[in-house]
Amino acid sequence: MANESQISSEVTRINEKWDNPQARDGLFGNILKSVTINRVRDLTAKIEFSWPITAIAGTNGSGKTTVLQLCSAAYIGQQGGRIYKIGDWVRSALGDETPAFSDDSSVTFSFWNDHPTLAIPYQKDRTRWGYPRHGNPARNVEFFGITTFAPRIERKDRLHVFRSKLEVTGSTKFTPALLESISAVLGVPYPDGSMHKVGLPKGTWTDSLPQIKRGANTYGEPHMGAGEQKVIRLIQALEALPQRSLVLLEEPEITLHPDAQRGLAWYLMSLSRRKGHQILVATHSAALFETLPPEGRVLLARTKQGVTVIPRAPAIAAARALSGVAKTNKDLVLVEDAVGQNFLCEILRRHARDLLDNCSVVPVGNTDDVYRMVSRFRAEGVRAVGVRDPDIGDAPADGIFSLPGDVAPETLLLRQENVEAAETFLNGITDAFEKAKLVGLQLTGSRWAKQVFPALAQEMQVPLGMLSDRLTLAWLAKNDGDAKKLVDAMGAALQ
Repeated sequence: MANESQISSEVTRINEKWDNPQARDGLFGNILKSVTINRVRDLTAKIEFSWPITAIAGTNGSGKTTVLQLCSAAYIGQQGGRIYKIGDWVRSALGDETPAFSDDSSVTFSFWNDHPTLAIPYQKDRTRWGYPRHGNPARNVEFFGITTFAPRIERKDRLHVFRSKLEVTGSTKFTPALLESISAVLGVPYPDGSMHKVGLPKGTWTDSLPQIKRGANTYGEPHMGAGEQKVIRLIQALEALPQRSLVLLEEPEITLHPDAQRGLAWYLMSLSRRKGHQILVATHSAALFETLPPEGRVLLARTKQGVTVIPRAPAIAAARALSGVAKTNKDLVLVEDAVGQNFLCEILRRHARDLLDNCSVVPVGNTDDVYRMVSRFRAEGVRAVGVRDPDIGDAPADGIFSLPGDVAPETLLLRQENVEAAETFLNGITDAFEKAKLVGLQLTGSRWAKQVFPALAQEMQVPLGMLSDRLTLAWLAKNDGDAKKLVDAMGAALQ
């Protein structure tokens, strides 16, 4: 399966192109920069695409599928590809259904190159969506829904019924590159494979049948696991697309083990870099979502006032927590990342257990995201505060507070004296720290800490959350007063 080194390498290689406008446009072409949706299926939101691969996550009903469907309509088809229109997806109401759109509904697309913004309003007088007559951007678009690669065994088609009578009428060997991608995603070596064309001795009916070799066994699609079949069919289809396509994938992780989901994220990055594709993925997979860099993650959280878009989300669980808190009387505490979450939870566990039991502490991204989300939830009547890294400062009137210390929590906790103090809670952490520091050579500040923190957890063979907890306990032993001040301020703001 794809390892951390392969994943990191793909991110770096994509960024080398993406961060250079000339190289970016040369590889990816006229790709989507944003979609602004106004009153379509009760969704009003603007989603920015800040990287060529974007995973869109959220609870059921948050609008992921709607975003994918509407994005498919941003281009006119080319090279013989299918043309998708908004009207193909968004239909008029039937009977007493709530209408999916209104007289003032619209969808607007912007692009990374200099192509003009494309605005598509609903035109009530013409009962249609108002695409411009000329100048629509062109790109090959391919939408892969959840039923695109349904397991063959569930179809009970001719290939099953007439299997003993089938003849192989042609074969195409899988290329080494294709086999390598399949093996990396599934974590199993497949040294050989072919796509057979099969048919009956009489008649014109034909079908395709993949066959692979694994170990000493060679077997075809009817004997594959659902995940094997899904990956083989999907990768083969994706590799055959024209350069610079817009690829839309609806929950491609279904039937895949979490390790294979991580492998799929790696493969999609590799594919995008090699072929210049822009890839949008609707997903419920934490493994896939969190394998992509923050630039490639978007969360949709449905709240009382609609859908809130969370760019650069650190974890997929935030969508569930944010959607859930809007329906309960729990307080909401927003932090930047998982280290800040663990740091604050340990402080609350010591000084305000009641507050901890009656709130959700949710990581939502950077300092600006914390401020924006707190403002949004407070406007909805939710008791919400934000606790950011200490470099920005407090804004108590807006419900914004700072974590204790003078630097980001991961940097604070990894100070040499604190690591040594944590030896009481994690035997051997000081020696492990010396080894972990090697991954942070040439880095400083929070960039250094963000590399060393997970490396230290790996050296200690403990979960990242456990490492954070133990380091926080060591810090609290000497800085309990500062922690108590934060808890008191938060409690007052949540009254």
